Amino acid sequence: MNIYSSTESSETEYGFHRESDNERIHRYGEQTIGSQLYCYAHRAISVVFTVSFLSSLLTASIATDVAGRIRDMILTAIGKPPSERRPFRSIEKERMKYRNSKDKIIVTDINYYAQLVGLQAKQFMVITEDRFVLQLFRIMDPNETEEERSKRYPVLLIHGLLQSAGAFCVNEESSLAFYLCKSGYDVWLGNNRCGFSYDHLDYKYNDPRMWEWDVRDMGSKDLPGFVDYVLRHTKTEKIGLVCHSQGTAQTLLALSRYYIPELGEKISGFCGLAPAVYAGPLVDRKFFKFIRYLPPRLYRLAFGIHAFIPSMLILRRYIPHRLLSYLSYSMFHFMFRWTDFRWDRFLEGRMFQFSPVYISAESMRWWLGQDGFATRRCIFEEETEDSWYDDRCPPMALWIAENDSIVDGRRFVRRLQNHEPHVNVVRTKVIPMYEHLDVLWAIDAPDQVGVEVKEALWMTAHDRSRFRCPTECEEL
Repeated sequence: MNIYSSTESSETEYGFHRESDNERIHRYGEQTIGSQLYCYAHRAISVVFTVSFLSSLLTASIATDVAGRIRDMILTAIGKPPSERRPFRSIEKERMKYRNSKDKIIVTDINYYAQLVGLQAKQFMVITEDRFVLQLFRIMDPNETEEERSKRYPVLLIHGLLQSAGAFCVNEESSLAFYLCKSGYDVWLGNNRCGFSYDHLDYKYNDPRMWEWDVRDMGSKDLPGFVDYVLRHTKTEKIGLVCHSQGTAQTLLALSRYYIPELGEKISGFCGLAPAVYAGPLVDRKFFKFIRYLPPRLYRLAFGIHAFIPSMLILRRYIPHRLLSYLSYSMFHFMFRWTDFRWDRFLEGRMFQFSPVYISAESMRWWLGQDGFATRRCIFEEETEDSWYDDRCPPMALWIAENDSIVDGRRFVRRLQNHEPHVNVVRTKVIPMYEHLDVLWAIDAPDQVGVEVKEALWMTAHDRSRFRCPTECEEL
């Protein structure tokens, strides 16, 4: 396992600027007996509240799911089975003919799923400038030499909120990470801070200083750490970047002139899947509004000053994988109104093995809190006609889910067209009938998204003569 520290990347080097930072995140000093008692009191109160909150969500989710299943049983009994209306039902049936016992195993292991498709995943460790230890994975063809791998163009993938790098690896051959690797790219997957392993060089779980961060830190520290590691390891000047949901938010914040625009000079092209810049109508649901109405002090009392609802992660240690997947899907379906209409249902057990993960309560407040994204409806402090990006911003390509209620990708496209003269948008696509996660997990995602991401990355690649052309990109 390789370890790389990015601590030499200073705030001055990147021109780092955080907007209203002192107002948005409470800063904790050295731990004293008094401060430890304060933290324990906070944790005790928040445990009671968050367990009650999670129990209510699970109860409502299961009740909604059971009602849906009873409805489906009635429709099936009268000769109108809902499963037959699934657009890829025939493909699901055909795939089942070729699956074996190994395909049924559910584990939280990227390398296991990589091996099922003839690939391999190697793990590396990256240390950020604020001393978090991050996981980075490289997807490789085990039959290639290091010299052969050096001919592949490097691409970094960053996951969304409450997810991890495994989200790109659960869809068999159709998984975006595996598809890009088999197409000829050198694929790297980054896990943002904490995730399944809350590792820090100085702080332990109980120390609130470990949790005083939000998505802006992911953009200003985690992302540069990943990019610098891949550049150093592959000895290239630029890499391609593919992000989903929150991954796009941290990237688009980082690339802006308010944060670290110099990072754009290290990225040849940015592919955003379900870009999270503007809020969709989902943030107006009642339980999201409830969080939005809580003042910061009351929010911290209710949800704590450490991880956000850690009981979710404790649950996954003690319940069977398939039950965990059922509960996760039911809860997220209830909260975010996702459906599995376009997914391969056999694979759902894998899909929810890599989420939820540990994130800070402050990070969730940034998204849903009183002064956060849900209130502003934008990742930036305010909507202005001034350009967010300068000429260091890399070319962009965007894939937007038509029925995405979480974020409003089309509004971001209009913003780029009307107010961002320095951004070269090489491709935009609104995919009919798609929802927020379909850009990753739909059965037809390789055709709707994967092929075009492969092409966009090569169209914008730097110094292409050094690298082997990906499959079916010869004409680009």
